[in-house]
Amino acid sequence: MPPKVSINLCCYNSERFLQDTLKSIEDQTFNDWELVVINDGSSDSTESIIMQFKDRGFPVLYHFQENRGLGYSRNKALELSAGEYIAFIDHDDMWLPEKLEKQISAFSNNPDADFVYSNLFVLENGQRRVNFNKRQPDGYVFDKFLYHYPVAVLTVMVRKEALQGLGGFFDRKLHLAEEYDLFMRLLCKSKAVFIDDPLAVYRVHPDMSSIKFFERWPDEMTYVIEKLKRMDSSLEKKYGYGFRYMNAKIGYYRARTEMYKPDRLKAREHLNPYKWTDHKFFFLYLMTYFPPGVWRKVHANRDGGTFGGPG
Repeated sequence: MPPKVSINLCCYNSERFLQDTLKSIEDQTFNDWELVVINDGSSDSTESIIMQFKDRGFPVLYHFQENRGLGYSRNKALELSAGEYIAFIDHDDMWLPEKLEKQISAFSNNPDADFVYSNLFVLENGQRRVNFNKRQPDGYVFDKFLYHYPVAVLTVMVRKEALQGLGGFFDRKLHLAEEYDLFMRLLCKSKAVFIDDPLAVYRVHPDMSSIKFFERWPDEMTYVIEKLKRMDSSLEKKYGYGFRYMNAKIGYYRARTEMYKPDRLKAREHLNPYKWTDHKFFFLYLMTYFPPGVWRKVHANRDGGTFGGPG
């Protein structure tokens, strides 16, 4: 009999944090799961750590491949998953013990939902804080997520059948926004449920791709938005202002990269078309007239990790 939940874990040279990740899976109060591990060509002790976990009797489906990238690895994990539901965890993240149990309960109480996500803790410089101080959206959330995207992939559980109806899983052309792309394609038609309790721990560290390669966000997000419009031509008409707001955010991401060079003139050019979209973009536009140090100071508390697509 297949497990209720397939946990997808993709690894590449993951020895630094992997023991903590596996321990958080081991400690789950809900036990009807399998762990699908894709080792994307690691050259460190990742495989031996996984095998130690498997040898202790845990249900692990292990697949080693030559390095193919995260998008390919995530798709391979989904292909091998037998569970009714899919949960995602990355090799540097952790779950709280009741994570799977509470999400399965949320699906039982909301049978028309395909997507459950939760609050989380952010762990940075040894300090842990709750990420959201107020309730995040649920129900039909697509429009709201164009303005603010509050989803961290490690908090997500999704109905596998709903993913199979999308005509494709993770887009391998994407390296930072592949989760945002997949989940937004799902959520333009499906309902979401938000759990207020923090159910996971998101670890922020300098080696994160979302920090190291932030300058790639604008191009990837532009690609995703255009892809959504092609997928369903009615979306832009239905959510016109939301798409305009998203384009303004992309302009901001481009401006932000320029301000850190610093090139205030180019940053201003990126924000100028969107300065009347919302008061915050007008404020950001005005900031390009101030010294770059002012910009850095204002953004000092916004430079942590990003959850699958900037909010």
